Amino acid sequence: MAVSAAGLRAESGRLRALGWSYRGIALEWQRRYRLNARVAFRLAHGWTQEEAARRWNARWSGEGPPKTGKSFSYWEIWPGRGGRAPSTRTLARLAELYLCRPGDLLDGEDFGRRDTGRDELSGQPGRAAVPAIVGDDHSDCGRSRGGGRCVEHEADVGDCVDRADSCPEPAAPVIPAPRAGGLAASEAVR
Repeated sequence: MAVSAAGLRAESGRLRALGWSYRGIALEWQRRYRLNARVAFRLAHGWTQEEAARRWNARWSGEGPPKTGKSFSYWEIWPGRGGRAPSTRTLARLAELYLCRPGDLLDGEDFGRRDTGRDELSGQPGRAAVPAIVGDDHSDCGRSRGGGRCVEHEADVGDCVDRADSCPEPAAPVIPAPRAGGLAASEAVR
């Protein structure tokens, strides 16, 4: 489906009003419309290339030559023909403008999906939840699931947290949903 930049900028305003993060919007548009990450984040903010350049120049005035919309164009079409690779400093500054991580602005496969470990935190600082199959020492935790029980045991705490709905496979990443009463991403961006 063809989509215009002006249409996406307008849609961004509607999604933000529903409580979507810029990151959630950009990730959805990358998936749905196959947008370059740098384009998706700029459009999620509702900015043209010239507007992004004005914001860059206001933020880092006097630090190097002023940026133009053409500068953003070069970065956005990279690695395509005629594009220019943004330096790590440029990526960090773009990330600051777009309120994301520098790595969010790079395209390509997420090889972290191949990692069978979990990134979830237990909710307490410095303590990651450690997945474990329930054994004799935690027989009172968890529910039956496929013949075995599965819980997470939080290291250094001794508490078991029932995670039967995510066992044995780690949960797939979820696109952030809008606040209650809002449209789902698939309905909101058409």
